[in-house]
Amino acid sequence: MRKIVSVTSLAVMLAAGGVPARAQTLGSIAGAVKDASGAVLPGVTVEAASPALIERVRTATTGGTGLYRIVNLPPGLYTVTFTLTGFNQVRREAVQVAAGFTASIDAEMRVGAVEETVTVTGESPVVDLQSAAQTRSVSAEAFKQLPSSGSWLQMAALMPAVRASIQDVGGILGDQTGAQVSAHGGRAEDGVSMLDGLRIGNMYQSSNLTNMSLSPLLFEQVDVQLAGQSGETGTNGVIMNAIPKSGGNTFSGSALANGSAPGLQGNNVTDRLQARGLSGASTTLKTLYDLNVAVGGPIKRDRLWFFATSRYFTNEFYIAGRFFPADVSAVRREDDRSRQAFGGTYTYDNNARLTWALSSKQKISGWYAYQYKVDPHWLIQTFVQAPEASRVTTWHTQLSTTKWTYTATNRLLFEAGVAAGASPDTIKVDLDRVGGIAIVEQGGAVAAPLTYRAPTGFDFDDRLPSQTFNASMNYVTGSHSAKVGFELQRGHFERNDNNDSTGGIWYTTRDYAPQFVTIQSPLQGWQNNLDHNIGIFVQDRWTVSRMTVSGGVRLDLQKESTQPFTATPHRWLPNRRDQLAAVANVPDWKDVNPRVSVAYDILGNGKTALKASASRSVEQDSIRYAAANNPASTLQTQTQRTWTDTTYPAGDPRRNNFVPDCDLLVSGANGECGPWQTPSFGSSVPGTIYDPAIMNGWGRRPSNWEFSLGVQHEIVPRVSASVGYFRRINGNFFVLDNEALGARDFTEYSVVVPSTDPRLANAGQALGGIFDPNAIVAPRNVIKNASQFGTQRAHWDGVDLSVDARPAGGLLVQGGISAGKSMTDNCDIVDDVPEALQSAVAAAPAGIQPPVTTATGGAWTPKTYCHQETPFVALYKGLASYTLRYGIRVSGTFQSLPGPQIAANNVYVGGVPSLGRPFTLGQANVNLVQPGTLYGDRLNQFDVRFTKIVGLGRGRVDLNLDVFNAFNSDAILVQNNTFGAAWQRPITVIQPRFVKLSARWDF
Repeated sequence: MRKIVSVTSLAVMLAAGGVPARAQTLGSIAGAVKDASGAVLPGVTVEAASPALIERVRTATTGGTGLYRIVNLPPGLYTVTFTLTGFNQVRREAVQVAAGFTASIDAEMRVGAVEETVTVTGESPVVDLQSAAQTRSVSAEAFKQLPSSGSWLQMAALMPAVRASIQDVGGILGDQTGAQVSAHGGRAEDGVSMLDGLRIGNMYQSSNLTNMSLSPLLFEQVDVQLAGQSGETGTNGVIMNAIPKSGGNTFSGSALANGSAPGLQGNNVTDRLQARGLSGASTTLKTLYDLNVAVGGPIKRDRLWFFATSRYFTNEFYIAGRFFPADVSAVRREDDRSRQAFGGTYTYDNNARLTWALSSKQKISGWYAYQYKVDPHWLIQTFVQAPEASRVTTWHTQLSTTKWTYTATNRLLFEAGVAAGASPDTIKVDLDRVGGIAIVEQGGAVAAPLTYRAPTGFDFDDRLPSQTFNASMNYVTGSHSAKVGFELQRGHFERNDNNDSTGGIWYTTRDYAPQFVTIQSPLQGWQNNLDHNIGIFVQDRWTVSRMTVSGGVRLDLQKESTQPFTATPHRWLPNRRDQLAAVANVPDWKDVNPRVSVAYDILGNGKTALKASASRSVEQDSIRYAAANNPASTLQTQTQRTWTDTTYPAGDPRRNNFVPDCDLLVSGANGECGPWQTPSFGSSVPGTIYDPAIMNGWGRRPSNWEFSLGVQHEIVPRVSASVGYFRRINGNFFVLDNEALGARDFTEYSVVVPSTDPRLANAGQALGGIFDPNAIVAPRNVIKNASQFGTQRAHWDGVDLSVDARPAGGLLVQGGISAGKSMTDNCDIVDDVPEALQSAVAAAPAGIQPPVTTATGGAWTPKTYCHQETPFVALYKGLASYTLRYGIRVSGTFQSLPGPQIAANNVYVGGVPSLGRPFTLGQANVNLVQPGTLYGDRLNQFDVRFTKIVGLGRGRVDLNLDVFNAFNSDAILVQNNTFGAAWQRPITVIQPRFVKLSARWDF
């Protein structure tokens, strides 16, 4: 029996077959009660009892149509009892409730004494007949049984439609808190992370992430909602809502230890990769282990519960071809080959939750976490820098949630909550490992590119407090579930940058010969504010016969601003005292977002549901627009100047002394140094601005509509399938218009595609529709609404198919396919704004929605490709778990993901015949590949686990052997997109196969 319940629980809560849900609610039980003749029975008392309820029992009463609904139920197994005077009592046992899932439990009551109880057995329902939302859920059992890193984000990435921004193998890269997830053509930045229904994102990026690495023992369940959002959800992106464990009336706990070592990792640098130019090895393991303990239980039975976890984990990985120095102060660097460079993090995490039943109707829960995390070699895996040129990053992160619920009556429920977070970080130089002024070696005939001796740039000291508040009132009858409420998030990002540790100076060399000297005077104390991100909603769910219609509307209000700021003096700018005023209403947006959905029980037997939904939502943001409009960003804080160390004659001690013998404070050429290459160093230079017309008002915010239509069907007991069609249409596009240049200030030309590489489909052919400015002008960049210039379009269409099969005997098999295609079209726009065809040199300004192309670095996409469309691109996912005899369990996961899109950015120097003159800037960077037509390696990743289950006292121990990337895929994740001899050369390869050992004791 225990095995059946365990497998049923895992299957229902994983729900890869497509369990619909609402993201911010817990579970529900609903249904109809009739007598033996089929007549509805009003006034029936329905009780749901479970050990998961601190108050033990939740009650409802059927309405005039015989319908009932019990909401806000935490995950667990429930017993549902139906009682009415003059009828036998009916009891349904082992009803599995998952967060966000409505379990449909109907009852038929016969005339008889109440004391006579009829116990009905049956499988828990797997089809939600009352919601059209598309949700996949990951249970505590899934975290336990499947091979994974334990990250809730990587577990979410096992869902068929979900794509993670970072592909990890078994945790070798650590818990990548900066990773994001997306689905169905949505923006990754529109995802939302929640804990117990409260948004916990901080002020980084779009406020959709927490930089906390949460313990895998914390979760009771993680809901991942993909589509069909209700009024209370603020986004059409992926919503991950973690439900933490709360303890219970019995003491229980878990201890988990896992780890690996370099000898347990293989090598996947194959001949194929070496032939394509990969030098060195892929990421190799140095240290990896994770220690977790969790315990929970009653402080006072049925009154006060607790649950707490503590964790320490570390991951370190070697950096191929990079080493610590033999002499850190040496100008000509020599590696100490006995000490290879490495990256990684280590983390201490402690958190606790209390659940207190104030009365039979009121409950309050509080959760607090403190995490200390250190990255001793920050960004060493991202940039070509030596260990001593890497800063030390330290996070002291705190996060808390408090939630109050009040069941005033069987029909009226109140909820309120607050989540407060503080995410301060410091990113500083370790003075014990630096060796003088930093050197940026560009690479040449003798030396390889590398930054060494010390870091460049500046130290960070950031403060990112944030708070989320929500409150709601839910009125529930048998046929209605109405809800009204609000959600508010606010916070700020304070930057305190300084380079006191390095002096704000570094040298640039080529083959160790001086080329440039750079000085920098960073800003300290500037701040961007999220004044408020408010969502006010009202919604209702109405069941009539076999149809349930859900409708809602949400008012979204977003306001950001900056603080007044004074730029203080610095070593290199001793007279700097700029006074910058605060900027308000950047933006001040107001949007009305309707949502509607319908679910219909096609056959009337609770096994087949037709579902459809339509939802409008807006782009998610915290302080990106405030940062883009902060006057501090216009201050020029860095300049470079040439440096010739052979200026003085032979015999002069200043010749080749590797010291810039000049007055760096003087802007003009002097001594060995040329003039400042940024003459405006220390001054304010107008940058990109945003048209006030798009920063304020109603309906100005980038938005999208998402539509879905699907069917979910229970084929046989424990086997179900879902199929759905999804469409996303984006709107309110922004475009960057350089007002200093009109369409007539460009000359259109064509190039001849090189014929030297047969991998180019258009090799040797002419490629037209490229633009070159007629003159160099001071830019006046303004972000505007694209509708000023024409119609811009972008949409995604796709289909999901998923299966959930869990036949008896301890077998679980789930999987699915998600295939879709993207289209973007800005052909109307580029007629008036040709510069819209040029990619951003670095990151695109906030609000610019990217096209299909992956061209970067300022490359031009020909107007010929202004309409960009991908083929159908498919993701295949699967997972399985099977318990054999003698306590043996085998489990595994499979992911097949499309490869990276390939561009070919070719630099044409001087000019081309069709232009009739030299390039205005001396060269042009052109993407030769039609966007969406060329892709790299498909990643096929298999992870497997072999488990031996051993009894130990009242508990049991799972002894696990995991094999990650079991078939040792050598798929390329990132390749070089610059056309030439190194085109498509591998940059990043999936981590090789490795073995991890673990033991988990549940007691």
